[in-house]
Amino acid sequence: MHQGRWIGKGLELCGFGHYFARRRVENSAVSGISTTPDEVKVLGRTGGVTAHHVADDTEDVGYMAAQAAREACRAAGLDPKDVDLLILSNWTDRWCAPEWAPLIAMQIGADKALAFDICQGCAGFVHGVHTAAMYLSAEDYQHAVVIGSERFSRRVRPGSTGELVVSDAAGAAVLSRNGRDGLIDSVMHTTGTLAHTTTVDPRTGWVRSQRQLNDLAVIAIADAFQEILERNDLGHDEVDWLIPHAATEPFQEGLRQRLAFPPAKILSNFFTRGNTSSASIPSTLSEALETGRAHRGELIASPSLGGGVWSYGCLLYRILPDETTRD
Repeated sequence: MHQGRWIGKGLELCGFGHYFARRRVENSAVSGISTTPDEVKVLGRTGGVTAHHVADDTEDVGYMAAQAAREACRAAGLDPKDVDLLILSNWTDRWCAPEWAPLIAMQIGADKALAFDICQGCAGFVHGVHTAAMYLSAEDYQHAVVIGSERFSRRVRPGSTGELVVSDAAGAAVLSRNGRDGLIDSVMHTTGTLAHTTTVDPRTGWVRSQRQLNDLAVIAIADAFQEILERNDLGHDEVDWLIPHAATEPFQEGLRQRLAFPPAKILSNFFTRGNTSSASIPSTLSEALETGRAHRGELIASPSLGGGVWSYGCLLYRILPDETTRD
């Protein structure tokens, strides 16, 4: 049996937060939507999403990220001034300079934090936790905040089915080195051979995905999930929840079929919130814990894939019980 790479490092995901753009649009009220054969193949006919969120000009990546980060710190009982590391995942609002992360650290009062941006598409949260764990395991850092913040609505063709499927949101998690092994393992891979599968048109800024996207994505995510199970000598039945990146309705159906994983054990806020890219996993976790859908102590696997750079990976972890409630 391979022991998870983070076992013995005392790393714990101990607080989550989320923020969804204030404007919530019910998809049943939207008319005049057009689609293309490629969009039908990638997104499905309707996308299955009941509503989506659209940020206004005041809700930029930094604003949404700061709201989610503050909530995650409160949930973890952590004063932002004690944050050593802040990692921001974002691909929808890339610019030359400055990076978002140092601005977010300043906004939340994490004045001493090393802060930087990463860009791994929708896999950014998994990559962010994977990266933060390496920093914290070196014992020079103790508390990290990992955030996914995306304005995805600005990266789809106006008037298309894509507008119904994607949302603007942020999700955040606190990862602390506190002596408890909540984060068990993580894997992360990239391959440039499939980078063409999802691109952004430089003239419009809109995402363009090839028809084979979902088929390839399902294979990559299933492989990452299977890899993490085999590395830790686990069977499907030992995982309490699968919380993957939301992606699209055809993708989710393809993943269920390939993994033969019980639908009742797959958690996602996709159908009520839309695809929020790198914010989808932490925002789903935050909402699930808040509503009591998920419980502390349960074993969770979170696979994800990011198009464009074609990165994919998986986290394996438990949200441990509060120390005050332990026997």
